[in-house]
This record gives sequence, structure tokens and C-alpha cells, in this order.
Amino acid sequence: MAVKQNNSEPNEATDGVNSASGGASNGAMPANGKQPAANNIKISDDGGGAAGAESMDTNGTSPSETSEDAGQLNTVTKRDIQALLSTLQSLDQSDRGHMLNVYERIIIKLGRMKPGSKSDDLLRFKEEAVNLGNILASASEKNYLMFFLRVVYELITKSGEAGPSYAVAVVFQLFSTPLISEAVQSLLDTNVHDSSIRKTVVLLCEWICVCNFCPNLNMWVMALLTGLRNQGKHVLLDDISLDAIEKLFKALILPAMRPKAAPIVFHMLSTINQTPEIFRKILPRVPQVLNFLKQQSNSTDEFGAETRQCMQQLVDLTSALMLRFNENSDLYASVRIAMQMYEPSPNCGAMARAMQENAMPAGRRNARVGLVNLGNTCYMNSVLQALAMTSDFSRQILLVQSDSLLLLKVQQQIALMHHSMRCELTPTRVLNAARPPGFTQGLQQDSSEFLGYLLDLLHEQEINKVGGHSLHGNDVDAPGELNDEILSSGVIPYNSHDRELAGSSTSASHKPTSTPTKGTNSSQQQQPKKPKSTIDKTFTGKLSTTYNCSDCSWESHNEDSFRELQLSFPDDKDDCSATNYSVQDLIEYYCSPEKLDGENQYFCPRCEKLCDADRRIGVTEAPRNLVLTLKQFKYDQKYHFRTKLMHKVFHDESLVVKICSTDSLQEQSAVYYEMYAGVVHSGYHMDSGHYFTFAADQSRNWYKFNDSIVTSSQSEELHNLTSPNTPYILFYKMCGRSHESEMVSVPQVPPLTLEELPSPLRDYVKKDNRAYSEEVRSQRFQGSNGTNGHGLLTRNDYDGDDEDDRAPPPSGGCGGNDLGMNVNRFVY
Repeated sequence: MAVKQNNSEPNEATDGVNSASGGASNGAMPANGKQPAANNIKISDDGGGAAGAESMDTNGTSPSETSEDAGQLNTVTKRDIQALLSTLQSLDQSDRGHMLNVYERIIIKLGRMKPGSKSDDLLRFKEEAVNLGNILASASEKNYLMFFLRVVYELITKSGEAGPSYAVAVVFQLFSTPLISEAVQSLLDTNVHDSSIRKTVVLLCEWICVCNFCPNLNMWVMALLTGLRNQGKHVLLDDISLDAIEKLFKALILPAMRPKAAPIVFHMLSTINQTPEIFRKILPRVPQVLNFLKQQSNSTDEFGAETRQCMQQLVDLTSALMLRFNENSDLYASVRIAMQMYEPSPNCGAMARAMQENAMPAGRRNARVGLVNLGNTCYMNSVLQALAMTSDFSRQILLVQSDSLLLLKVQQQIALMHHSMRCELTPTRVLNAARPPGFTQGLQQDSSEFLGYLLDLLHEQEINKVGGHSLHGNDVDAPGELNDEILSSGVIPYNSHDRELAGSSTSASHKPTSTPTKGTNSSQQQQPKKPKSTIDKTFTGKLSTTYNCSDCSWESHNEDSFRELQLSFPDDKDDCSATNYSVQDLIEYYCSPEKLDGENQYFCPRCEKLCDADRRIGVTEAPRNLVLTLKQFKYDQKYHFRTKLMHKVFHDESLVVKICSTDSLQEQSAVYYEMYAGVVHSGYHMDSGHYFTFAADQSRNWYKFNDSIVTSSQSEELHNLTSPNTPYILFYKMCGRSHESEMVSVPQVPPLTLEELPSPLRDYVKKDNRAYSEEVRSQRFQGSNGTNGHGLLTRNDYDGDDEDDRAPPPSGGCGGNDLGMNVNRFVY
């Protein structure tokens, strides 16, 4: 066999192949200018090679072919394949250049094959393509494969609009999964033209819909899309999606094509940059595709499960995209009707926000919505985030109908925290409406005190605002107008040494140390019974306290409501060796019997004097959500300073609370709790430092809320806190009750979806999301003129965070108070 080289130097072909194959085994893609010029190569039979091998130029045409039989180009006969095999076998294996020329001719032949329209033609087309692919598979070295890919890429980019035949797809099938990533990276690193890569990816997407003998084409497409996204080519990706998504979406109704097409469709939809037209392309077909998927999802086998998963993904993405591009809501009428029988996942709002954040030109992205620090307001932000993650509370409070301005502001805040597409919100309205008396603007405050005050205020507003008229003669929305009864609501009996920590409580040292709340013991005047508020339903429990006089055996019983338990640590004098505690230990210590003597004697009504007595406390009614405040702060009477105890506390993931009878305090049952949130104090003193929150959603995905920064986390991060970071407020939700020596699970309440919100709140959120979408578009076209230093959009006349927005939080103060002062205050 002789190799004729036309218009070439003697070693040009070999040199070109060495360049094309990298000359070594590095596997790099060959540069365009270094390919062997296939059109200049002819392989002919000189009698010394394989008998019967035909002379063929690189256009796939033998010398005997004429215009009359040009139709034979569409097929590859067994004689053609045998001739190619004979040619390869006759070549010297070390002559890589000549071998690559033959392989190139095979690929060109594949690119010119036509599938035909009849079933027999399609079967023959597949068989011929696979046979030629098997010949190429004999060259399994990476350098050969990379050369094949370059030839295919040239065929795609330099052919007409239709591109080569999808028989060429057999080349892509030769690559292993790891080599696909390497090949794509090598291709993208050559600075290919956007138009060329766009045509390539779109053509591969079309082949996925028709080619059933190359199952890894979807892996190539996903690798290319991911690589382009890593390069920041968002506009190009949107253009590719515009060209390809319609055909891929149609393929979802075909069970054989769905596993390959669905991942690409969902990836394209979830990564739309700023082109809602991509979503509009598939909108008319969404009801039809959902109907097909529903019909195919009835089986109980693996196919049925996969179909149901695909259907749920489509429902979730459609819901999220309708939320994200809500300025086109008039286009969604038919889709909304079709989707009425489907239930979107609760995280659709978060999905829409993530889509919007990923499409932002630059800036910080949050795992959930953060809250801007308005100047030492981390005490409020940390509490609001914990309350928003309390699913039954947030659900109930959003459904309350009331004329209270405070309730409305809290509802709007929580609705946005759940469904806003913004990275962060500015909680100015809630701060102005719910700042407790004595909380000076710009100074650090106590988060536990704020939580108690806010819950009391919400409770009072809800039960007293009826039909738009306050039961009081004035607007109770003003925080300073709460009476003493309201302010003391939720305060629970202290252990003996809590009086010292409470500071001013020493003036009442000869009174019982329990502070009764509304609706307590029978000796109090009966009050008209009021309906239960949301706070009652979600946070309120009951305690029974029994006093027994040591002198006359007089016994009294008080039943008090509580919304939090303030857990003290045992006195050092009682247990000098114990410096590490579990939350379960502290609850048992709280409910343990206590001797009232010395300065803490009990005033006995029968003896009419101070007497020694025994006190016992028991929980008689368990709250739906248990709030525990760990009293880590101790008042130093000598130096008049509140120091931090720095006790190491193990935050139990689960707790058991014993439920007792009201009179005897005998244990009757048990309630089981699971931790879902914790407010952490960072610092060495009560009147300084910083607060941040860990919280989990109902799927037990943990997040760290540090003002405007929200990151994904793990419960271990809360467990492994180091000084000066200590848990301060812990939130537990009821997960089970004991029943005849077995635990009965308590059903969990899912959060409200956006569509389940009352219409005024739903419209409020959608309006703000529309405004945000416009802000993002403006930012995209105007550069960074509308951003703060973090690349985020300025909102509500507040264009920056204070220093406690940074991580790790400062231990010496929350920073950034808006009064320009460096002052501390004692909270208690």
C-alpha cells in the first residue's frame, strides 16, 4: 500500500499528527492549525497491501463513485468496513500520522451518514454507526480520543446549519466519565468562539432527543454547561437554553429519553440568568407534560418512583420560576390551573431566591434571608430568626387577622423572611414597633429580655384587638403603654440564688420567690377568660409550685403560666467540681426540691411569719415549643458588674420533660423535645458582645444566622462553641409524648407556602419580589452604582452593616451603634 501526499512536504503529515496528538501523552486538545489536512491524503492499493482495499479520499468517495451513485454516501457497506479494517491492519502501528488519517476519514464518513425515514433504514443506520464506532474504539489511547474529538468539533462548527449526522455521536461514547470532564476543560481552555460552542452544545441536545445508541451524551452537555458557568458565561448559557430547551422539554414525555433530557432541562431552568424567555418557551407545554408524567407515575416500581420525582421537580421549578418572574403573571393562568392538583415543596420560595442570587452580577449570597444590623440590633435579629424558624408559630402568626399595627409589621417581616428573594432585609419597622421601654437606640441589649417583651406584646395585641377596635380605650400598639401585669407575664419562679442575679429583686426578699402570671392560683381574683392567643398555643406551658411550711405543715399550691424557663446553674458551693452541664441536668435541677431558709425564708399565711419551708416545682402542662434561657450571667455585688459564668453546656439534641399532677406533683407522663434553634452570646459581659443564631428547618438542615450573613451549618457547630461564645436561648419543639410506656410522635406543622399566605401578605411579598427583580436588572446594566460595599442592593435608606456583620463576631461589642457613642448599659 502506498500513501500519496499531495502538495505536502515529505514529513508534513507525520509532523502534523505529532502536533495534533500532542507529541506526548498529555492529552491536550490539538490546536486548529496543527491538524493533518485530510483532504490532501489518499490511501490506495499498490498490490503490496491488503487485497481488495479500495482507494478512498477523505470525502468518503472511492474513485469508482460517480454522481449517479452519490446516494451511496448515505450508507456504509460491509465491504467499506472490511476495507477500512484491512487498511488499518496493514499500517505500521508506529506510523501514528497515517493511522490518524484513516480514523479521520471514518469520522467524516460518520458525519455524512443519513438515518433515513423507515424503521429498517434506522436499524441499518444504527448498526453501521456502531460498527464504525467499534473501529474507532480500537484506538483507546487518550491522545487518539482527543484527536477524534477535535475532528468532530471541526465537523460541527464548520458544517452547515444542520450540522453533521448524529452518527458522529459514537465518538462521544468512547470517552469514560473522568475523561469527559478533562476533554471539556481542554476544549473550553482553547478560547473557542461563543458561536461555535453554542452550536456544539445545541446540536448535542438535539442528538439526545433522537440518538438512542449513545447514552452518555447528556453527561457531555452537563459538563459543557457546568464549564461555561464556571467561566461566568451566563449570557451564552441563556442563549444555549433558548435554542435547546424546547426540544428537550418535549422529550420528557418519552420514558426512554427522560432520564437523559430531564437533568439538562432542570439545570437550564434553575440557572436562568436574566432571560425569562427561556421559561416562556416551555410554558405552553407544562400542563401537557405534567399530565403525561402523572399518567406514567401510577406504577409502584422504580420507574414509577423516578417519574414521580421528575414530576415533583417540574412542579417545584415551575412554581419557583413563576415566583421569580412574577412580572409575567398574566402568562401563567393556564399553568396555575393545571398545577392546582399538585403540591409544590415548601422550599419553592428559597429556590426562587437562590435562582435570583445566582443570577446576580456579583456580591454575597445567602443560604436564607439575612437581617441587616441597624446599630447593635443583633439582639433583635437573632430572636426574629429563631421565631421565623419556629414553624408552628410562624404559620399561626401569619394567619392571624387583627387590626394591630405591630402584628401586621411582624407578619410582613416573617412572610418576607420566608419568601423574599432578597439576600437580606432591613427590619426597621419591627424595631420601631417592638423596642422595649428603656432599650436606648444604638446600644447593646439583652436578647432574652427582648424575646419575652415581644411575645408578651404579640399576645396582648392579638387578644385585645377585636374587630378593629382595641379592648383598651387607646392604641395598644405603642410599646410603652403595657401595664405591669403584661410586663410580668411569662416570668417563672426562680431558684433561690436567682434573686441575687435579678438585682432589684432583693427588695422583695421576704416574699415568695415565684412571680404569678395571668390566670394563676385560686386565691387570686378570677379574671374573665380570654381566648388563647398564638403565643399561648405555641409557647405557653404551666408550672405548679408547692410550698410546705416546716413549722405548721401548711401547704399551698400555685399554678403559673410560663413562656420560657430560666435555667440557673448550681451554686459552686453545692457542687465545686461541676463546671460542665447538660441542658437536661439544668432542667432537672430547676425542678428539684429546694429548702427555703435563712434570708430566703417563706412567709407562712397560717403562722403569719417567716418560716423555713420546702418548695417543689413541676411542669403540669407542656408547651408546644420550649424556650430555655441559660443564666450565664452573675451580678458581682462588690464591683457592681455583671460577669459571665462561662460554664460549658452540652446542648442536648433531645430533652425529656416530666409532666406532673397539679397538687401532688407526681409524675404522670413525659414529653419529648427536639432542639431546632439556639441564640448564642459572644462576649465576656452581659452589656456588650454580639448575638447570632443557629437554627434548623423541618428537614434538619442547619443554618447560621449572623445578622445579614446566613450560611449553611451543622448542629455540631453549635455543640462545639468555644469561649467567649456560649449558648443563651435554646428552642426545642415537641416531637412526642409518652403513652402507656411508649412514645407517640407529635405531627409537625409545615410552614405556609407563598400561595397559602392570606392574600394581603401574599401580594405584599410578590410586590417586593417584583421590585427586587427590577433592582437586580438595573444593577446588572448600571454596574455597581446601586450597590453597597458588599455588592448588594441598598434598601430602606440603610446602605451598610456594622462591624458585627463580620465573622467571627467581635467579643467586645456588637459595634456600629448609630449614636456615635461608646457606652454600655446594664440590662437588668
